[in-house]
Amino acid sequence: MTPESGIELKIVKTKENKLLGRTEVLAEIYHEGKGTPPRHVIRKKIAELLGRPVNAVYVRRLLTEYGIGKTVGEIHVYEDPAIGEEVEPRHIRIRNLNPEERKKLLEARRGGS
Repeated sequence: MTPESGIELKIVKTKENKLLGRTEVLAEIYHEGKGTPPRHVIRKKIAELLGRPVNAVYVRRLLTEYGIGKTVGEIHVYEDPAIGEEVEPRHIRIRNLNPEERKKLLEARRGGS
């Protein structure tokens, strides 16, 4: 069973931030009987839903209440992925990578120090 299966996503609110060239999205993620889905999975689902490239989407915050199977996510979706790379803090960009990419980045970082 993949992490994507059994996850339902609903966009609750969107707000345009023209100054930063992004849409700020508030979404509810339903994952009954499962743990909170990983950020890279939510990122992919939002990108598919909004028709944007995955590298233009950043999951900023996830709030899950115990035992409910519902998570509220704060997500930034950029018009241009390059703006997101420049604006989003490094730790947020790293958190949004899939496990393989994150591992490669951290290994390269350790090897370079």
